[in-house]
Amino acid sequence: MTVQQGIRLHVDGMYGGYPHSVLRDVVLQGVACPSDEAELHAFSLIAEPAPHLRISVMRPMGQGQQGSISARLFSQGHFVIGERMSLSPLARSQSPFSVSSSINLMMARLWSDLAARISHGGPVIP
Repeated sequence: MTVQQGIRLHVDGMYGGYPHSVLRDVVLQGVACPSDEAELHAFSLIAEPAPHLRISVMRPMGQGQQGSISARLFSQGHFVIGERMSLSPLARSQSPFSVSSSINLMMARLWSDLAARISHGGPVIP
């Protein structure tokens, strides 16, 4: 909570027929920041200049279209790490805000995976 670095966030994709502003609000509600000591350490290695986080939400309109969410983290123009999750088939009949908890879980996994890679001596930027 005392770390003062930031992340540039880019949101793209679509969720049924909802406007992009709703999708952006959903992502902002669901984004999780690094929280434990290992995650904060891993983030500090890419924090300057501010990294770029690209979150995509795809929930096409129509029967049988499941959809997905993904997050990709870039630092200094290089890909660092990413996560992807399929949306529940129930998402077809729910508002976009129903996926904010999935976005939160995906982001928690992203930070955890990055911290694990760093703690095992892996490169920050593969």
